[in-house]
Amino acid sequence: MWGLETYWRIPLGQKLDADILVFHEHWMGLILTSPFLVLGAGALRTASRKAILSMIGSGVLGSALGTVCFTQALALLNSSLANLLLNVQPIISVFVSWLWLSERPRARFYPWAAVALACGVAMVWSPGGIESPHRLALGLFFIGATALCWGASTTFGRAAMIEIDFKTGTALRYLIGTVATFALVGAHGDVGERLRWGVLTTPSTLRQMAGLLVVAAITPTFLYFAGLARTRASVATFAEMAQTFASLVITWGVLGDALRPHQVVAGVVLLVAVVFIQRSAEGSPGGPAMAAPD
Repeated sequence: MWGLETYWRIPLGQKLDADILVFHEHWMGLILTSPFLVLGAGALRTASRKAILSMIGSGVLGSALGTVCFTQALALLNSSLANLLLNVQPIISVFVSWLWLSERPRARFYPWAAVALACGVAMVWSPGGIESPHRLALGLFFIGATALCWGASTTFGRAAMIEIDFKTGTALRYLIGTVATFALVGAHGDVGERLRWGVLTTPSTLRQMAGLLVVAAITPTFLYFAGLARTRASVATFAEMAQTFASLVITWGVLGDALRPHQVVAGVVLLVAVVFIQRSAEGSPGGPAMAAPD
């Protein structure tokens, strides 16, 4: 479902700046999920400091910074390429899981991680030359930042869901994301003018925001946290690879942003590499850390 977001995010990004779009997305999502926050507020008193810090990390990196960077990357790169390059995200997640949750991969993780990164480089290379190196470099910076934020966010989300109910966690993520994105908007200045309420309240924009929120934001976030409550972050991050196929259906099949043949080959090899990375993560010492059932 997250892979379908490009269908709405690209046209919305043509109407609103990236940080403004993500801010509107989050305060609307907060309103819709606020009943779960009210119902689950009492249980948060028993959550540990690590769980609360992890929830903050998930909200700031996953909801705010990561989504703003991804929206900006879509405006600079071929959208199919941008989504495919996000497949380096699991490598980041595995490293962060090692540091934050002590989920250590086997030694065979490292050569496959190198293959995955090499495939990422191959997908960026263009035999016809680069028409706008500055635009490409900026786009790669934002997609790299997205992968870093979302990869780390998976680990923090897993740590939080061990102690926090996934419904409350979803509402908290929108609360934290709203605050964080408003801070980003405020840092740019001209807040009142840039919010563009007149554009936001047009029927076409509201329909697009509704599709984004219901299909590709709130619902998959509920499912995402429900899954993280039941599996290790270093394994769960690879389940997110399904996002690639859904996004390519939209970006290539609907929007017409085709990939070059060598990018397709590199993308296939990249997916094979992450399958082997997943196997190394599943076989790491200690076995899957499972949360208590609801």
